[in-house]
Amino acid sequence: MITAKFGGTSLCDASHFQTVREILSRREDRRFVVVSAPGKRFGDDVKITDQLYRCHQEARQGGQVEAAFAPVATRFREIVAGLGLSLDLEEEFRATLWAMERGAGQAFCASRGEYFSARIMAALLDLPFLDPAQCTFFDQSGQFDGEAAQDTLAEKLRGLPGAVMPGFYGGMPDGAVATFSRGGSDISGAILARASGSAVYENWTDVSGVLAADPRVIAAPPPIGTMTYVEVRELAYLGATVLHEDAIYPVKAAGIPIHICNTMDPEAPGTWIVAQAREPAAAIPGLAGRRGYSAIQVEKERSNSEVGYCRKILSCLERNGVPFEHLATGIGSVSLVAQTELLEPHRQQLLSDVEAAVHPDSLQICDGLSMIAVVGRGMAGQPHLASQLFAAVGEAGVNIRLIDQGTKELNIVLGVDDQDYETAMQAIFNSFFPKK
Repeated sequence: MITAKFGGTSLCDASHFQTVREILSRREDRRFVVVSAPGKRFGDDVKITDQLYRCHQEARQGGQVEAAFAPVATRFREIVAGLGLSLDLEEEFRATLWAMERGAGQAFCASRGEYFSARIMAALLDLPFLDPAQCTFFDQSGQFDGEAAQDTLAEKLRGLPGAVMPGFYGGMPDGAVATFSRGGSDISGAILARASGSAVYENWTDVSGVLAADPRVIAAPPPIGTMTYVEVRELAYLGATVLHEDAIYPVKAAGIPIHICNTMDPEAPGTWIVAQAREPAAAIPGLAGRRGYSAIQVEKERSNSEVGYCRKILSCLERNGVPFEHLATGIGSVSLVAQTELLEPHRQQLLSDVEAAVHPDSLQICDGLSMIAVVGRGMAGQPHLASQLFAAVGEAGVNIRLIDQGTKELNIVLGVDDQDYETAMQAIFNSFFPKK
């Protein structure tokens, strides 16, 4: 059995829905399907999910909710008509608009893109429609509960020959709708793959696999043939956008391989993501990066001998709800790296809390950092790779602000100034992926 998830670019209009149907028909064991909301049809188009967020905003501000929802309903009507289906969604459109006008939550509003997309796909494939709002995916605090999701979804699937399920959202214990972060349909697909006992989880998108680098920065990076769960999560965490980082956990627990496929080029080999792989063709199969980081820099003489010093600083971050991603230390200094957008609302309070907690000699937040990670299971025990990496960046005239590497030697993370981000990425790529 195969679970196949299709992203928004694969479902942007009726012709793309037809393409998806053709792909699914090529294998009888593709019986479980997860769909995203329709994405952009052209450059200036609006994603359905973005329009639904606007509907919620209009409702909160007492604005024109009906006018904001009209393009959503029209888009789905056009898809239904283009597919020649007899499916009538008008009553559900009215019910959705009624709920929005009466203060439905943001999660409910945003989820309707996936909901209607799945209703259409279920009709097109003549498969049962499965509403994840009726399955407990989240606990009462809104955090994903993997075991509850597995149990309730497996119960819903019992006896079904297949099913079409919307991605991106699920239910809370009280029946309310909750959503994953953007791109969360990948997680929904992984949950369904595990609950259905699928042998493979296919993730269909608009690129032919996981690319070795960001194509917005590096021209025509090659796809990666095979990766491990750990490698792809490292890349996804720091910016690789093909697969949501949290989609790994459900399938990893069940040992289900992920196959990244291209809807527009179904015959392309794509990328296989597995638990274990043979020796890699390259020590570094890929690199990823992201702008928008800040470093919280704390300095204090003899802090290295102060028991509980780092714990006090980390407690300040916890109290303010700020997660950190990297930690670098020296004699008398600690630097914690966090995403600027998550740090910003708490900046002043966090500085005050750290000042009160450890009485530092110096305390500041440095903005404008970009983080770049080179990832690969072949890096372990290869001392020349670090020198090659640093030489590439240095020869490009880029100053390294921060270095982080775990003991498993799976990656090396560099912090550089935002203005040097693309230069550093290109230099690293040219060094490890030379033109043939």
